[in-house]
Amino acid sequence: MKRLLTVHAHPDDESSKGAATTARYADEGAEVVLVTCTGGEAGDVLNPSCDPVPPERMTEVRRVELEAAAAVIGFARVHQLGYIDSGWTEDLATVPLGTFWHVPIDEAAARLARIVREERPQVVMTYPEDGGYPHPDHIRTHDVTVAALALAEDPDADLGDDAGDPWHVAKVYASAAFPAERLTALHEAIVAAGQESPFERWLEDRPERFQDEPPPDARIHCADWFDRRDAALTSHVTQIDPEGFWFKIPRDIEAEVYPYESYRILRSDVPVDGVEGDLFAGLDLIALEGSGGWPQGARRDAAS
Repeated sequence: MKRLLTVHAHPDDESSKGAATTARYADEGAEVVLVTCTGGEAGDVLNPSCDPVPPERMTEVRRVELEAAAAVIGFARVHQLGYIDSGWTEDLATVPLGTFWHVPIDEAAARLARIVREERPQVVMTYPEDGGYPHPDHIRTHDVTVAALALAEDPDADLGDDAGDPWHVAKVYASAAFPAERLTALHEAIVAAGQESPFERWLEDRPERFQDEPPPDARIHCADWFDRRDAALTSHVTQIDPEGFWFKIPRDIEAEVYPYESYRILRSDVPVDGVEGDLFAGLDLIALEGSGGWPQGARRDAAS
């Protein structure tokens, strides 16, 4: 069985980053599993039509929202690492003590590595090194995931007697929610249709961000699952305004000009030639199961 493990920072990230891809793989018979690192405790109520939520109830409310969204997408299982949301700040010196950002990477990685050994995915999806945007929990999620994958495949790692056999993940991807090619294609098509583009200020304020950006390593065609993505998003009632930014993109235009979700490769055991259309591409070239994990000879790190 194909198995995809996604590692996210907060409840709602699983719906805003890769949800249509994950729903497609679930419908096609793959087993998809979610790990969420924090409970989203620091989140505010962002939906103006939603009733206020007392801070002491935010963790519970967001857990219920997560369960609803995961069911919509089709996750087989949801694991929550249980760390405290660090809150949004670009000044890492101000991140509150006791939150996920301050948890030693090895500690969180060991917890995640046990899940990797239990679930035994061939493919893992997480965030790029910079988090995709500079939220401390997104940056830490990347670092913890990379460390966890190393521990999961290390036969000498001390993960406890019941941690299971070592497991090596063959392909690791980072989600690219807003690659330059997507923003540009959507913006130009929306303007051409005589409508107001939600990306106009992005392109005006941060032109250097979108200049000379290479194409993604993978584009997954998933327009037929955009409705599922949207339904998962709106399951996060406190966080998502159904009249807000996420829904300013006309879905017919999106399906026509950019019917994809895109990814960068962090690591692959199989050769990658051009832009992939399947996160499992090439894995039929090597055994999908094995007592010792995966062969190392073909391994390619993104940095090499």
